[in-house]
Amino acid sequence: MKEPNSSVTVSTAETHHSGKIGVAEAAHRLGVSAARVRALLGQGRIEGARKQGRKWQIPTRGGMPKIIPGQRCPKGDWYVQQRTQNGFIHANQQVLRQNRKDAGSRPAIGVKLGKHSEYCHYVEIGGRSRLVYSPTEPTWICRARLWMEVDPSVPVAGGKFQTPGDRSKAVGVQEAAYLLGVCLQRVRQLHGPRTARKIGQGRIAGACKVSRRWRIPLGASGLPEVSAGSRGPEGTWRRPPLRKTIILINQKKIRANAASNSRMPVIDIFKDGTVCRCHEVEIMGPSRILYRPDRGGSHSLWIEADRDVEVVAKMLADSS
Repeated sequence: MKEPNSSVTVSTAETHHSGKIGVAEAAHRLGVSAARVRALLGQGRIEGARKQGRKWQIPTRGGMPKIIPGQRCPKGDWYVQQRTQNGFIHANQQVLRQNRKDAGSRPAIGVKLGKHSEYCHYVEIGGRSRLVYSPTEPTWICRARLWMEVDPSVPVAGGKFQTPGDRSKAVGVQEAAYLLGVCLQRVRQLHGPRTARKIGQGRIAGACKVSRRWRIPLGASGLPEVSAGSRGPEGTWRRPPLRKTIILINQKKIRANAASNSRMPVIDIFKDGTVCRCHEVEIMGPSRILYRPDRGGSHSLWIEADRDVEVVAKMLADSS
């Protein structure tokens, strides 16, 4: 077993809460979606916002965009002040068991950011996070014994997959966008058929439409196969080989700990051909949580990060 590296110096970039920010950062600070921010911008309800070229510049006051109240709509549920409480992410064990029982695909990753909560199939974390296993002291936020904690300044975004048919053979547009690391509009441009109006480019191998939804097959690398274009610059989507750090949760050990009141490590870190088992993990950069119910067992839920992201494992002093 690889010994965890505890002598790590972390340099955290300072988050500036003044000046002007973009749509994504404004959505994160307000606790709403980027589409909602764009709707507010289109209605002229964000004070001082100006469009420079194709990007919005949104001024902040006390670190927050100033929203002008509407005249005929209910009061918005966005944040007025900056969040000070950490965000919490956990897996709902009841939903996981139910999906295993009836082969369902319900979202099982619970995300709680301030007063907002939702369940997702995947979560993108834009900065540093901490995965904690505490078998005897569950967190008071969601009563979970295994959870991920995120600083309020770190962007967190999640979503749900809407994939028809067997996910092990094909995925939908939203999941393909997640796997390739591009937006939904870019995937629609790549997979659509060639027409006189140039709706799509037909560059994703095997993509077909079934019952008004696209089915996009995955290649041997686990990614949709995108062919090169005849004109324009090279695409910026993810390409194989993908070198990642994978973090898995050993569900059998969690059940064994609960039955015998023990504290065995349940977190397995796979990096560069080595395996490290621990109780707590500090992920020093962006990471992703992904739930794929079709895979089943303990491999249906995992955390992944780029290989260059530093990962620090920690053990409990009295573990057995």
